[in-house]
Amino acid sequence: MGIKSFDQNLCINGCRICIDDCPTDVFAPEPATGKAKAAYPEDCWECLLCEEECPGKAIKISLAAVRKLYYPF
Repeated sequence: MGIKSFDQNLCINGCRICIDDCPTDVFAPEPATGKAKAAYPEDCWECLLCEEECPGKAIKISLAAVRKLYYPF
């Protein structure tokens, strides 16, 4: 749906910005590594908060739904 890719290699251990900022709680901490994981990607609203705030640039959002909403033609 909204999350195009999530690269755990770029995710910064313990950062939690995406976990704390996401309005739909898409992200959760991975117990084994302490890094975030996309636990519920189907709940993504494509608001872009996680992509814009991620210091490691680990998250990419698909804007297909956003484009369709604003440019339906």
